[in-house]
Amino acid sequence: MQYVVGVDGGGTKTAAAVLGEDLTLIGSATTGPANHRSVGVDAASANIASAINEALVAGGVALKDVSAICLCLAGFDTELDLPVPQRAIRLTGFTGPVVLENDVVGAWAAGTEASKGIVVIAGTGSTALGMNEVGQFWRTDGWDYVLGDSGSGYAVGLAGIRAAMKALDGRVPPTRIVRELADTYGVQTAEDMRRLWDGTRFGKFEIASFAAHVSEAAAQGDEIALEILRRAGRDLGEQAVAIIRILGMERSEFPVIMVGGVFKSGHAVLDPFRESIQRAAPGATIRLPLQQPQIGAAILALRRLQDNDTGSWTLGTGNRQIRRSLSVDEMRIP
Repeated sequence: MQYVVGVDGGGTKTAAAVLGEDLTLIGSATTGPANHRSVGVDAASANIASAINEALVAGGVALKDVSAICLCLAGFDTELDLPVPQRAIRLTGFTGPVVLENDVVGAWAAGTEASKGIVVIAGTGSTALGMNEVGQFWRTDGWDYVLGDSGSGYAVGLAGIRAAMKALDGRVPPTRIVRELADTYGVQTAEDMRRLWDGTRFGKFEIASFAAHVSEAAAQGDEIALEILRRAGRDLGEQAVAIIRILGMERSEFPVIMVGGVFKSGHAVLDPFRESIQRAAPGATIRLPLQQPQIGAAILALRRLQDNDTGSWTLGTGNRQIRRSLSVDEMRIP
């Protein structure tokens, strides 16, 4: 029996799965964060290595019997991000083929079983990845919260906080988001919120967590909250539509996979998301993933081993390349 290991590493947890060559799940494990921007290089590497080792123990598989490992990691975008996975693999003692990709690649493989289609991720951040029927890839957003992450939990949370501040200083009508702000942070005025903001570390994850409160206000019919969610749906749909257009998928039939907590916010997000995609590609089917992302990573490990392609598509060292930006000279700028 040939065994492979897939790892999905994010900002809150790392999940590993051991699969047999027939795609049977043999063992799995979950440990702490794998994003060095959250916990540092040493802790992130140790969490990845622990997830792999624990999954192997759970499945009763020896490291020497593993044919390949695929690590799909949040924040893995350039050569500068190599130290974490390289250190993690050294900690395991594995010397065989290792595939290194961004976590969106594992999510795409999990959603489509590594076939044509698009995955759109809307969690703390947002990004989308698609492959057409001839194997070309395009990725959108994933530029982090300053440069991008449109439609993400961070974008929704920040828009909600800003809307509450506008209501508190009289720029917009009263909104239930203000009540959510007061209950969440224990504030009564805009000045209270400013003091809290100045005296407390509000990072990306803290702001993204407020997205759930925007969704709660929307569920109670608050129009400002509903419009924030509609905007998120349009922004996420825009990511998929860009992939459809660039890869020439307008007349194809393919799945669009939804991943992440923002998609759990109901019709305010889902309706504009679906409408924008179906206008661009009527043959697209919008659904949830077929597998968990660590399973997708393991499927990738097996497929890439079979294709003798263990380079990184993310870094452009594999047989395929994931493009995500036009050059200025490619664009027709008026």
